[in-house]
Amino acid sequence: MKVQKLGEAEIERALISPAAVFDAPSEVVETKALAKMMKIEILKRWELDARALQRATEENMTGGEPPPLDAVNAALAQLDPEGKAMADFEKTPTKL
Repeated sequence: MKVQKLGEAEIERALISPAAVFDAPSEVVETKALAKMMKIEILKRWELDARALQRATEENMTGGEPPPLDAVNAALAQLDPEGKAMADFEKTPTKL
């Protein structure tokens, strides 16, 4: 993890840019300081970022590392194998 302490400020930052706080999606799953639904919300936001990066890559608009979409999906599946919580994600208002 890039940040040693996971306080309120780091959680807010993770909700905006998960990669700014965590090195890998698996770290979100392993973090004991977060509730399961918060982990899913952070990972869903990481998924949105990864999909945007993937689209940019397909349009030859990036030269960086490939998006970690497979790792994000694996972490989400580990937290919610049946995908029930992920379906609720679209219904749940989020704060930013």
